[in-house]
Amino acid sequence: MSDRPDMRIDFDVEIPMRDGTLLRCDIYRPAGDAPVPALLTRTPYDKRLVEMHSMGVNLRMALARGYAVIAQDVRGRFASDGVFQMVPTQAVEGPDGYDTIEWIARQPWCSGAVGMFGLSYLSLAQLMAAIERPPGLRAIVPEKTGNPARAAVLLDSAMIVWAAQQAGDWLKKAIERGERRLEDAAIIETVLRDPQAAARHLPLNEMPLMKIGALPGFQEMIDLFHSQGNLNIAAIRCPALIIGGWYDIAPTDTAHIYSTLQRRAGVETGFVFGPWDHLNNMSGLGETYFGPFSGSEAAQMPSLVLDFFDRHLKGETERPAPGARYFVMGANEWRTGPSWPPESQLRALHLHSDGAANGVSGDGRLQAASQPPGMKPDRYLYDPLDPVPSIGGRYFEGGGSRPGPFDQRRVEMRKDVLVYTSGSLERDIDIAGSISLRLFVRCSTPDTDFVAKLCDVSPEGVSLNIVDEFFRCRWRDGYDKTALLEPGRTYEFEIDLGPVAHRFRPGHRLRLQVTSSAFPQFDRNMNTGHAIGVDTTGETATVTVLHDAAHPSRLMLPVVAGDAHWSDWEHNARG
Repeated sequence: MSDRPDMRIDFDVEIPMRDGTLLRCDIYRPAGDAPVPALLTRTPYDKRLVEMHSMGVNLRMALARGYAVIAQDVRGRFASDGVFQMVPTQAVEGPDGYDTIEWIARQPWCSGAVGMFGLSYLSLAQLMAAIERPPGLRAIVPEKTGNPARAAVLLDSAMIVWAAQQAGDWLKKAIERGERRLEDAAIIETVLRDPQAAARHLPLNEMPLMKIGALPGFQEMIDLFHSQGNLNIAAIRCPALIIGGWYDIAPTDTAHIYSTLQRRAGVETGFVFGPWDHLNNMSGLGETYFGPFSGSEAAQMPSLVLDFFDRHLKGETERPAPGARYFVMGANEWRTGPSWPPESQLRALHLHSDGAANGVSGDGRLQAASQPPGMKPDRYLYDPLDPVPSIGGRYFEGGGSRPGPFDQRRVEMRKDVLVYTSGSLERDIDIAGSISLRLFVRCSTPDTDFVAKLCDVSPEGVSLNIVDEFFRCRWRDGYDKTALLEPGRTYEFEIDLGPVAHRFRPGHRLRLQVTSSAFPQFDRNMNTGHAIGVDTTGETATVTVLHDAAHPSRLMLPVVAGDAHWSDWEHNARG
């Protein structure tokens, strides 16, 4: 215990779970004896680092507002007993969260009202606890939430670096017990020194990291990550404030979680999205500066979050409701509304070419006009041993690849990347909502992937990625419904590129990339149809993208009503 003039801190307080396991937490309380509402975060990343686990809860501000803040190590991590599992599951984090919340609500220093906060794993722990509906839980603020399995799983950042870091605490304890050897620590050190070398190892199932006892195998890791997509979000009844980033690892799922919660009648659900990745909340990301008001502190996120908790844990309904607040990239300004997305109209830009859209020097075009009959398809060869490098995008910085907006011309020079570009615009065009891509394709192999990126091309030719998505064909009907392709057959796929808010400026052009790899951000599809992770070599796939009157491949964009005249865009997009 530590007493200071403005707070009381109790370290390593034990909370028993229903199975008898003791989980430990640190409790920070304002000075005095009056009961106060409590804010809880449950973390696998060391409770002592509580101020690093949220962009919305500042410890000093929360205490000054009259809240207790509780940071708990989840089961099997750092100070807590039990066995840690790599990926959070409802079966563990749901009951543990429930028991922790109800223990806190019963304490004499607590008013009985508990809120939860935290990002990433900590956000999933919130959702899983809320699904159990503990009576004391009055509000949650999941930050950077959602399932990171985007048809496959982020390779260098999640499957390698994140997994190696999580194994570190387990390994330290196992070595102390004499159950593991120092050689395992050397493996982790080697992986963290050069994670992209680990990503190149084939087969993936035999990466040295997979041989450490703390980690499940490669396929098991994929299964665990995908299981997070099966959460019963609709069962949550408490108010929620959903916070995300346009370049986060799972913005599509974050938006789906918000829309599910938004449908609840009479339960407040807020939405905040900024130009951030998974860990960076500052005013610059990648090769772009978004202006002085784009960072989380300048956007007054701590005040916004505490106002939300005041409304639901203290009953201070005069505090402003969060509604929807989102940052429009390109315009570099915040906008607000009652909900997300704002009113918009879906408009199509069709893929056109004369059969040679390979690379930026090809003839690929984005046009509002639909395709005529007989338009030639585009083809490229995808060789898994020469994959397209991942440059920028929606993931977190952990494996050497860097997230965010980067000049894509290095990628667009390749012949295995189809490039479709619109004409220059004469007016500002704002889009806000989810973007989708309808593709008609054929493939010569029983499986492959698709990577689609929408870019903003400046008058100087700089092509910055603003939204991207990954699509694995074998899981087109769901991860639990593996279905291989019939080589040579034409398929129609709809790829949800996810949410974004962006302004295309006059003189700028829109550009779509279509290819089959983004490595090492994602593992390479070896095109064989074999189980993921077993191949030491692969097959080169011939991929055909059709775009004629019978196969109208097209990009669907949510054009914000009132911000532009589609007829102007249609005229300019004809090129």
